[in-house]
Amino acid sequence: MRVADYTSPRQSPLNLRVSYNSASDLLAALWILGDRRSGCAIEDLSLGDEWFAEFEQSLSPDTIHQLDEIGSGDVWIALMPLLPETQAGGTVDDFIKLLAAMDAADLRYRLIQVHDKYLASQQELLADAAEGDAAAIEELVSTSELDSPDLKQWRDTLQYLLMMDPDETRNLLVDVLRRAQDEAFAPHEASFRPYLDADYRSKRAMARRVSPERLLEIATSGINFTDERAYKPIVLMPTMVARPWVVFAAGPDFFLLGYPVSDEILEQDDDAPPQWLVKLHKALGDERRLRVLRSLADGDASLAELADRHDIAKSTLHHHLMLLRSAGLVRLHVGTEKRYSLREETLGDASAALDHYLHTTESPGAET
Repeated sequence: MRVADYTSPRQSPLNLRVSYNSASDLLAALWILGDRRSGCAIEDLSLGDEWFAEFEQSLSPDTIHQLDEIGSGDVWIALMPLLPETQAGGTVDDFIKLLAAMDAADLRYRLIQVHDKYLASQQELLADAAEGDAAAIEELVSTSELDSPDLKQWRDTLQYLLMMDPDETRNLLVDVLRRAQDEAFAPHEASFRPYLDADYRSKRAMARRVSPERLLEIATSGINFTDERAYKPIVLMPTMVARPWVVFAAGPDFFLLGYPVSDEILEQDDDAPPQWLVKLHKALGDERRLRVLRSLADGDASLAELADRHDIAKSTLHHHLMLLRSAGLVRLHVGTEKRYSLREETLGDASAALDHYLHTTESPGAET
């Protein structure tokens, strides 16, 4: 007799682990600064423009010159998949030592693949370019994979770095990181680390209670994968600097997601309303966002479909969707295309959370 046993839970295909290194925030700061100085400002950052202006002003003219010569901030995102090679809880100094000891050609090979666009048949070309072969470099920067307006700055940065000797490329990146750490970031590393550590420990504990898919959704405010990334290992790393953005970076055989440190970790005022509740009601306080939610109640949709339906520019709509996702109202499905859907359960959770806050928080000066 053959028996089909449906009583055991199906094993999740998602292979997920949590780690952290405070260098993730230095890399994020340089990514954001590099893109801003290249004319591609990243908006809606939780730390605010003042933090980034202060960070930039703390850097020496020589460091700023090096950053401008490098150009695109994508180079710092390309280094993020190296972070898990340090021990969980590692520091900026740990990461710089790792980078300084790396094989220079291997480092350049990883830089080339930051946008994960190359075919298996092109790997020999990438390896030759990483080694410094002039003909391979010329062919690489002319490939169709880099032939789009939104990748022009990255193409220029890649050409600048590859035209150097491999050791020069590595030494330049190490030098910029050391300068940025010593001149501007070290005090922030010290202040951010307790939050990174607390969020890391929180997510590690959570991983013992919920499925990997649910942990991914909680950490990233509603992201799930519907493509090959669901079958490759994923490393989650908390960040302070990139909040509320989720940073995607492809490693050689895994994906790294820099997720925002949760609001609950940052909250220190016991009498304050939960930040999630504040975000949710702010997200609902806009007519255009309510219309988008109503559309998603009829079914999932892509950014382009929603933009056409509501006659909103894609860049503006992307901003609204980020606020809705951060508030837990929208889920982002990442696959061959990105599609958005409504998180129906959030509305009920919001009602319960508001009732809990109103009826259990003791007001200052209340009688006891």
